[in-house]
Amino acid sequence: MGVVEDVRQVLQDFLAPELREIRGQFAAIDKRLDAMDDVNRVRYESIIQRLELIQQSFAFDKRISSLEEDKRRSA
Repeated sequence: MGVVEDVRQVLQDFLAPELREIRGQFAAIDKRLDAMDDVNRVRYESIIQRLELIQQSFAFDKRISSLEEDKRRSA
């Protein structure tokens, strides 16, 4: 059992700190990704608002309806 205990101790001494460091790095990356998601969400919402304003400014449906009404009146 001495060999098993020695191997276990070596693994704990060398691998455990490395694994903790890797977990810390992944946590930092995860936080950065969350921050990027928030920024992208705000940008996406801003783009959607702009597109809705553009769509309202064109108002094609209303224009087409008014053209059809003018056609009916003149006919």
